[in-house]
Amino acid sequence: MSKNVSDKSISILFADDISFIITNCDETECKFNTNDIFNEINKWFHSNLLMLNYDKTYFLQFLTTTDLEINMQVSFGNRKITNTQSLKFLVLTTDTSLTWEHHIGELTASLNKACYAIRSIKPFMY
Repeated sequence: MSKNVSDKSISILFADDISFIITNCDETECKFNTNDIFNEINKWFHSNLLMLNYDKTYFLQFLTTTDLEINMQVSFGNRKITNTQSLKFLVLTTDTSLTWEHHIGELTASLNKACYAIRSIKPFMY
């Protein structure tokens, strides 16, 4: 699948997950490439008798403080891809501005639960 879109994107493969990174500064070309890549992905799924899980497919734009978000909707047929502000990629939660705020929030919550569990069993340990 990644070979079909290698001229327009960078593919990141991990187990049964695939991500496509599209780098482009021009709004019109970015919209065209994104929709073209998505159409190629859907063709590949169809020709291999597979179906894309639209509930687990997301679109995330990375922006700098000076960039404006490109207003676009990625879709195939009548199915739309969810445009999100943050996304969990492997074990990291990233957001559009790469600030790590979402990741730190999730990590803090997990560490608080672990600390509570340790404090709860402390009286029973010798």
